[in-house]
This record gives sequence, structure tokens and C-alpha cells, in this order.
Amino acid sequence: MARKGRTREGYGRILDAWEPPEDAGEPVGCMATSFTFSADFFEEHCLGRFLDLETDPNEHGPLYLLEREEKLAQIVCAIALVDQHHCQGNRSLRWDLVPIRLRGGILHAKISLLQWTNLVRIIIASANLTEDGYRRNQEIFGVLDCERGGAAPLSSVRGILDFLSNVTGYVLSAEEPSPPALARARVFLNQVRSSLRGFDLRDGNEERGGLSVHPVLVGPGLPNAFETLRGIWPGGSPPIEASVVSPFFDSKTDAGAMARDLWGCLRQRGEAGVKFYVTAEEVPGEETLFLHAPESLLEGEPSGRGAVFTEFYRVQLEENRPLHAKSAWLEDDRWAMYMIGSSNFTRRGFGLEGEPNLEANLAYCVDQRRDAKRYDLLRKSFPEGERVDLRGEIRWQSREDENEDLPGESPTLPAAFGAAVYDRSEGGRASVALHFSGEPPAGWMVLTEMSGEPFFDQAAWEQAGSPGELSLPWDDVKPPSGFWVRWRNSPSQAWWPVQVASPSALPPPEELRDLPFEALVNILTSSGSLQRAIRSYLTRKMERGRRQPDSGPEIDPHKRVDTSRFLLQRTRRVSYALNALRERLERPAPTEECLNWRLTGPVGADALAKAIEREAASDEEKAFLLAELALELSRVRPAEAPGCLSPSVVRKTVLQFAGQLRRRIPGELLRGHESLRAYVRRVFESIDR
Repeated sequence: MARKGRTREGYGRILDAWEPPEDAGEPVGCMATSFTFSADFFEEHCLGRFLDLETDPNEHGPLYLLEREEKLAQIVCAIALVDQHHCQGNRSLRWDLVPIRLRGGILHAKISLLQWTNLVRIIIASANLTEDGYRRNQEIFGVLDCERGGAAPLSSVRGILDFLSNVTGYVLSAEEPSPPALARARVFLNQVRSSLRGFDLRDGNEERGGLSVHPVLVGPGLPNAFETLRGIWPGGSPPIEASVVSPFFDSKTDAGAMARDLWGCLRQRGEAGVKFYVTAEEVPGEETLFLHAPESLLEGEPSGRGAVFTEFYRVQLEENRPLHAKSAWLEDDRWAMYMIGSSNFTRRGFGLEGEPNLEANLAYCVDQRRDAKRYDLLRKSFPEGERVDLRGEIRWQSREDENEDLPGESPTLPAAFGAAVYDRSEGGRASVALHFSGEPPAGWMVLTEMSGEPFFDQAAWEQAGSPGELSLPWDDVKPPSGFWVRWRNSPSQAWWPVQVASPSALPPPEELRDLPFEALVNILTSSGSLQRAIRSYLTRKMERGRRQPDSGPEIDPHKRVDTSRFLLQRTRRVSYALNALRERLERPAPTEECLNWRLTGPVGADALAKAIEREAASDEEKAFLLAELALELSRVRPAEAPGCLSPSVVRKTVLQFAGQLRRRIPGELLRGHESLRAYVRRVFESIDR
């Protein structure tokens, strides 16, 4: 994790917003949208901060992977919704990667919805989920926090949640029921809505004299951004002045039309002006300035009015920090409205095309007379610029990467390819179900992600009868995160992300698979956190693996004696472990996934039961210890905490698991041991009551 340093007022690090504030509670789930995307960056830096991971992938290697898998397994959902043109990347199947498909437009909104037990946070930004977006470019972002008993713009938050629900409707899939990743996403959105109802929030937008915040959302069937801005402008008459920051613009004709629409939002008589903040560069050896904007922006200025002006400002940027922020500032003598977010000053970005992009922005409205402090804070986040003298030698030239926010030419996965779903049967056999909708393009072939070897193709599909769904065995231990798809006449291949049918279908991390009984006891009875105990165990295991085989026998006589098999000490240690397991289950569980992990995960009750079955010194010890485990589980008295599962739900689930342990004690184990038989019977009779 990077160290936090001092930054200038009005500026901050967007990655810091992914970190849980003090008292935020346990992570519940997250959903993020992006146009361009880096799976590695999202997994390591965004999710790592959201989950508050203690380990670092570069320093701790497999320990980081284990902590990440464990914490991801305990949340409702972690999902990235990415435009289909950039939806790819190797990843852990503990989080979902889902392509969003728009006809004609793109998913260009950058929304991150984060929930901890005591806090719901929404981040709306100009930055894509990439290293450049979060660490290199000059970007802008806003944060909406909903804390228990606090104030939040409730209608705005609900509008953003509805927008995210709408985004999920553009998934590249047509089968019913919904793919499992979408089902998890919708469960999470409903979970957020339910939590907000229990947070006892005040509507901050209704508080007199306060700052109000409104979403400006663009997409098919939604108002364009100009309409929304006019509707939320708080003044009695239109703004006098507008300032626009945008790295990208339309071509000549459309850019002029955009400028005219902007002028239409301003006062139609008297003084008015528009300022464009853009990037520029000098021509070496000449007194010429390349202005990265179309000259047609000047054509929007009304004719026949003497008190109007259009000005251009060169944004002052730090070295090697390209401008990617997008914003618009509207102002009169009293009110200011500041829109920030994903919308470039283009017709698609503002929703003026017949097939607009999906865009997300926030508009902050403030009365500068009554709240000068907040006005000044907002103003400080607006980029500084140097006014350009348009009477000088100007060459109007849009940026070379002006199409960065347009679909691009790389092939996308054809709509006929639906969801690819990894699953595992109770017997442990893994499979991948491929879903098809309609007729795929001719000559298609599915290739494995790492080796590029053929996995399935058109001929095999047709031989199977061209089904809408086909389940294929998957023999590798590691689940696939996706496949490459090729077809005839395609210039390159497209990525087909894999999703998991259920988190329980994923195999546990190899390092935690079938932990020895003694290791489980040591981990559960450790005085530190569970994660640190696992880290300590794995570190010792790796150190033992690095020892030289000829290091000689152990000399210390105390270390040469293995006391772990002594009955008295063994029984005492098992008792400590069962007590620690009970205390772990009594801690508040923020999600059902967290509770299931504590019961069936690699360091849970089921793992302990399996270790007892494998390693008990005798059948009698096996029956006795399983009964002891069931008895300890029946004594679980869960704690209650806001935002977590109710104690009654937790206790019911734990008791159901405890009762099922009876089937793991066959009757033949108890023959000839009447007292043990009677003890086991009493234990499970007490659980059934």
C-alpha cells in the first residue's frame, strides 16, 4: 500500500476512497463499472483496499492469495461491469467480470458501489479502473457516504442504484434464468437498498443552507445531460457563465452543435460567457500553439449580442499527467453548479445521440452567498488554466487519442455466446457449462486462456445437436477465468469471461486443502487473528520445505518427543480448538457467505470434522470427538451487531450443521460401547430439541 502524503486542498487519491474508514465495519460487497479495465489492478489495488488486506502480493506471495480468497469468500458480491470492448483479464473467480453490451454506444460510466456493515459508499469518477486512471492521469471523482444516523442525498443515491440495475440489463446474455453473476449482482443491490432503509438517514439535500448533490445520468431512455442540468439548476434565472473541462470533443459539425446547446442553458439576454479548459502544446521552433479542441466550438456563441464571450484556457498539468478529467461549472451571481464524472463534452457523452453512452456524473449545487466555504472548496478542485490569446497563431487539433472513449475496432464476443459457468459437483468433479443464444459465426473455436489449446469448437457443438447449453468436463485443478474465441474472418480473438455457479463450487486454495488435524488445532487456538495464524502455519510449512534433507537428527530431547498424540494433552487441545471455533461462530457475521465460510471453509467446522474422520486414533475417538464438535456447536450464542445477520438466523444455520454430524457417526462404530452410544444419543437429542 502506498503511503499517504499531504496533497493540495481540493485534491486527493481515488484509491484512498476504496479503503474502509474507521468504524466502517466488515466488508459486505462491491460493484464497479468501467470502460477500459485492468483485471490485475482491480484485483490487487481496489479489492485489496476494500477488503483491508494485511498482506502484499509482492512481499507475501501465496499468503496474499490465501487472504484474498478467504476474504472474498465471505462477501455477498464483488463484480466489475465492463464495456464489452475491454472486458478481459486473468483473475480469481471469487469475483465476477461481466461484459456490458450497448448497441451503438458504450458503457462509459465509472461508478464504484462499496458496502461495509456500517457504511455504503458511492464513488463517481472520470477514471477508468486502470493503473493510468487511478495513478497517472489527472482525473476527478466525488464520494457519497451513507453512514448510520447520518445525512445523505437519498433520492440521488436511489437514482444511482436504479441506474446500476439498469446497467445490468445490458449484459451480453439472453438465456433465462439470469446468469449466476447477475443474480449475485442483483442480490447485492437489494442488500444495499435494505441496509440503507435501516441506516436511519436524513436527506441532506433537504437541509436548509446545505450543499445539495444530484446525479446526472445518461443512457438510452434517460434525459440528456443538458435537460437534467436545467432541471436541477437552483437559481430563478439561467446561469450567466459556463466553464467546461474536457479532453475529448466531437468532430467539427457536432462540436459546434454542442457549443450551441451549452449556450442554450445560459442567460439569453445581457452578459454571458463560456470558457473551455483544454490541453495544448507549443510547436517547436515556432510561435504557434496546438490547441486540442475543434475551432467550431466558437460557432456556438450567439450572434448579435455584445456582452457575450467565448474563451479558451490551457489547463496547467503536472509533467506526465495527461488530462482525463471531465467537468462543467455553471454560475450566476449567487449559485454555482459543478458537474463532474464520466461525460466528455460530446453528443454521446451528454446523451444527445439516438444511441447514447451510459454515463454517470454528480452535480454539486451551492449558494455561494450563504456557504462561501463549500463554494471555495469546490472551486479549488477545478483545474487551473492559462488564458489563450486567440489572436495569436493557433492550430486547432484534437488530441491524437480522441477516440479513446469510443468503441474501437477490436472484435467483441458475438451475442450468440452467452454465459460460461464453472461448477463442481458434490463428488468434486468440475465442469464448464457453455451457453449459446442463436447461431454463432461460422468457423468458431474456443481456446484455453493460458496455452491457447482448443477446448471446444463449432463441429463438436453441431455434433452434439447445437444445444443452447452444453456442460463440458474441466480436468485442471485451477478453474478457468475465461476463454479465447476465434471465428472465420475475425481479425483477432475475443475474450469469453467465465463466472462461477456458486462460490461454494470453487475449490479451496491448495495450501489450505485438507489441513492436518494438528494444524487446524494450532490455527484455531492461536492467540492472534485467524489470518495471522494461517500465515504463521504456512510460513513454518515453507521453511520446513526449504530445510536440507541431510540436516541431521534433532538433538534436543524435548523436541524429539511428540506429545500431540498423548490422550490427555490431545483431548485438552481439541477442547481448546472447539471453544475457539465456537467463539469464531459467535462473532457477528455480515453475510451468509461469511457464515458459510466459517462452517464449511478450509478452517471451519466441516474441515475439523473431516480431519477428525481422517486422523482419529480409533473409531471410538472419532465418534467421541464428532459428538463433542456437535455439542460445542449447539452452545453457540451469536452476538448481535448492526448490519449483520440476526443471531436467530446464525444459530439456526449452525444447529442444522451440528445435527447433520450425526450421519457421520455410523452405528457400527458404537457397537460394544454402550456408554459411548448413550453419550452420542444424548448429544444429538439435545440438539434436536
